[in-house]
Amino acid sequence: MENLEAIKVSGERVSSEHLNANKVYFATEVLNDSNVMPIYNKLCMVLDIYDVKHEIVEDPTTHTCKALKPSWLANSGKMADHVECLVRYIGNKRVLMTNCAEYNAEVAATLKKEFEADGYEVVELSYSSCAGVRDAKDMSWAYINYIQTSKVVIVPMQRAKEDKEALRQIKACFPDLAVVGVYAKPFFSDEGEFICYSKSIKENAIS
Repeated sequence: MENLEAIKVSGERVSSEHLNANKVYFATEVLNDSNVMPIYNKLCMVLDIYDVKHEIVEDPTTHTCKALKPSWLANSGKMADHVECLVRYIGNKRVLMTNCAEYNAEVAATLKKEFEADGYEVVELSYSSCAGVRDAKDMSWAYINYIQTSKVVIVPMQRAKEDKEALRQIKACFPDLAVVGVYAKPFFSDEGEFICYSKSIKENAIS
């Protein structure tokens, strides 16, 4: 993926005071950047986090930041889409990458190289159930679709053999937060995954 690039995100900064950090807001349909007003004026790997201060390094002269644009968006006009299916920022210059290597080792190596070149430590999810290359329809990548608030991380469970390992690995990334697993297979679809139903939006904005 030769598409790590600087982008400029337009839009006015929106106050987060209207959000309740103890609540997770769900919508009845998949949400994306085109139909929900963003809470932040900077994009960094589609950070769907409530009431959490992000460590985004900015250039004070250009007001730009780096963002990862996945290959399926490289030639589209979209600024971002389901990027959270690959990598999530977990603080202190560290990112958590889903088990990309179990699907495509070359893509995983490229992602890791790009992040490490920018000074990030890459933590990778992996599972003992993997015996070779995973099928594209295998959903073990989807644990990365967790929802993070200021106090709780909600990990989507599938009632699959990878559930316990996924929960253990993600818990290790958030020692100061409560990490819980919630059965979420009904949320998985071609339109989007678990986190796609949740956004930093005004309370009661979407019923």
